[in-house]
Amino acid sequence: MDLHAFFNNEVKPALGCTEPGAVAFAASAGASYLAGPPRHIHLRLSANIYKNGQSVGIPGTPGLKGNLLAAALGALGGQHKKGLQSLENIDKDCISKASEMLMAGSLTQEVLQDTPNIYVEVELIRQGESVTAVVAHTHDNLVEIIRNKQIVFEGQDCESGSGRLPTYLNELMRMNFAQLWELAGSINSEDEAFLLKGAEMNMQVAEKGLSKPWGLGSGFVTAENTNCNDLGLMIRAWSAAAADVRMDGGQWPVMSSAGSGNHGLTAIIPPALAARIWEKSDRELAEALALSHLVTGAVKAKTGRLTPVCGCSIAAGAGAAAALTRLAQGSPAQAEQASAYVLSSVLGMICDGAKGTCALKVGTAAGEAYQGMLLATKGKPMTSQQGIIGPDFTGNTTAVGELSGIGFAAVDAVILRLLDRAPSGTTQNPTC
Repeated sequence: MDLHAFFNNEVKPALGCTEPGAVAFAASAGASYLAGPPRHIHLRLSANIYKNGQSVGIPGTPGLKGNLLAAALGALGGQHKKGLQSLENIDKDCISKASEMLMAGSLTQEVLQDTPNIYVEVELIRQGESVTAVVAHTHDNLVEIIRNKQIVFEGQDCESGSGRLPTYLNELMRMNFAQLWELAGSINSEDEAFLLKGAEMNMQVAEKGLSKPWGLGSGFVTAENTNCNDLGLMIRAWSAAAADVRMDGGQWPVMSSAGSGNHGLTAIIPPALAARIWEKSDRELAEALALSHLVTGAVKAKTGRLTPVCGCSIAAGAGAAAALTRLAQGSPAQAEQASAYVLSSVLGMICDGAKGTCALKVGTAAGEAYQGMLLATKGKPMTSQQGIIGPDFTGNTTAVGELSGIGFAAVDAVILRLLDRAPSGTTQNPTC
């Protein structure tokens, strides 16, 4: 498998939640073809983009949330060449004008059916002109831009854009756990430096969340009331603290995994903190991080990018458990066991959109990853099928994929209906 292609596409910096990030990216790209500021912005979104962007904080803004404001900020002050970090340098004037557009009813949205689960269409309108920008399949894949019914930009044809999985993910799906373990150990010095940079980024964001309460303050409160010698609880606290910052609109990018910043926090922080406490070498940490991302990617390849189940828990949690086991000098079989324990524990956790309480799910997944490592290295092995989860990683990912794609098929529709019914001060009701 081409590890460079995997890391280049699946592990990358993201500023804020990736769903409103994709909306802001599309809006800023479209606005670059507009003669001036738009007077009206209309969003057409897939259900999962709508769900994940409705209630989450936007980086660098004073408590602003939601896809509509992300679109306005992207159109008024975003820098599309920065991709998912397009809102990095927005200023107070931009924030003020975006808020005015929301209050004036100039921002609207609807939910489309029968689209890819990642689909963003931003229509920007001003007198005499209209520009529409489309992002699809992956959060930073700009498909096309249309100005006054004429195509002015077409994205390059790619495997993900055609609806097929990239080659590296197809190969990843066919690997057994022992092969993932071996692949993680084959990283070169460039990969090692990149993975360690991601760990540094995410640990710095966690430190922000531990220095004062952000959002719900779940990580801050846990750390304040935990014995610092209890590594399992500290892993939970650090991971949750980083998610508190990110979900509350912290202005620092994090290293993502499988298209999600919260996946990246869950996959990276537990092994990074353990490596610090256990005094592991940079090489040992980098190999553990590589395994974490590979396991996360393998699960997500089966479930899909955006799902009714919480990928931070089932995918990144499984990856973190495997990584912790590797750092604890466990065997490949034990790391496979650890990932199975996490799947058994958090399999039914649903995704009801990105918001402050995602920090609780990130913390839970991180804590279960540590518990999974302990059970795998110090407890009895799982030798038989336990419900739909068993000792074989490949069988487990297949089961998780079927449960998410078929068994939970109606869950997103119910969640959207409930979100539509819930009071919200930042969005207008979608048309489903």
